[in-house]
Amino acid sequence: SCLSWQELRLVHAIPIEELQMLTQALGHTQAQMDKLVEDLHEYTDSVFCGMANSTVGREARNRLPENATCLGIALGLGELLNHVDLGVPAASHNMRLRLRKDAKVWGRLREIVAQLERDLSDAVVLPRGIYRQLRHQLLAAPAMEVHFLHVTSTYLYPVTITDSRCEELTWWFKAHEQRIERLAHFYRSLGYPAVHLVVRPGERAFIGLVDCLLGPSGGFKLSIDYGASFEGLGHSLSIDPRNDGIFVPPIPHELMEGLPECHNYWPKCAGRIDWTTFVDFTNLAAAGKLLGWRTAFYGPQSALEHISDYNLTVRGKTYTVPGYSVVAQSWASRHVRSWYGRETLASDRETSGWVQRWTSFKVLLLEKPARASTAM
Repeated sequence: SCLSWQELRLVHAIPIEELQMLTQALGHTQAQMDKLVEDLHEYTDSVFCGMANSTVGREARNRLPENATCLGIALGLGELLNHVDLGVPAASHNMRLRLRKDAKVWGRLREIVAQLERDLSDAVVLPRGIYRQLRHQLLAAPAMEVHFLHVTSTYLYPVTITDSRCEELTWWFKAHEQRIERLAHFYRSLGYPAVHLVVRPGERAFIGLVDCLLGPSGGFKLSIDYGASFEGLGHSLSIDPRNDGIFVPPIPHELMEGLPECHNYWPKCAGRIDWTTFVDFTNLAAAGKLLGWRTAFYGPQSALEHISDYNLTVRGKTYTVPGYSVVAQSWASRHVRSWYGRETLASDRETSGWVQRWTSFKVLLLEKPARASTAM
């Protein structure tokens, strides 16, 4: 049921004084600015007071200072779900009970809301349409756009999946039903309140495009990229809910000049930087299976050469040729070793005690069977 799922939405907030300065510089009249601020106040109050006046919100308000704002309460409750150590459940009746009885939970909420109130003092939320309109107008003034990014706070907020989104993701829920159930049972036994996953609709759309290009004669599709299986990616997100599975790739310094710190939080510079994410090879294979395809191979890229016995004989001696060979009889860097050889394990000396278990390039080979010809 989609009622069991939530998705993350972006919430953009800006101090009123900064908004007035920017809109004035863009040529808005005083009357237009006053009307905009009035509308945004009304929008912020109506949307977030509706959330703060829910049964969970009212329970939270009882534990917070009287001057706590609706925006601070709503965003604070959303942030509280990211604190895995608390094991806070998303179910409303359980959340209400924890807020009422568990001093550690409501004490943490007080800390979160207090910080939010300081960060969002005299701020209003920008609806999607207004935010896009301002960003479009600021394209002609790069310096002003950079200032806008600095003064705007962006938050990831969980909301219930809409009916239209539910319909869009129906195929994904069905294709991964058993995998999702296994993950839910596993993490529930470890005390996690939720499982976090990234859905990449473009993967299914791409498989559909390849299916069209291959036509009735069938063929193969080879995918080579960073990535992992459904379970591996789900683990990386579930143990750290603040990690939403979207990353900022290396960007030339001159393109980042003047921008806020974006590498660790991509929404801060949305529209000015590239994003990337790991490929979910399980999802690609599942999308192909829906079309009658089969998985011919999935594994590390180097495995293709190891299993194909690609050898060279020089002066009577046989050599197995790896994908990356260097004269120095060593790897060019630990990254090359991870990409194309045995994955580097976490060590204090080589990886500062940290490693991503799917840094190696993976290969997924899918086959679309040829359609049986029909006798005329």
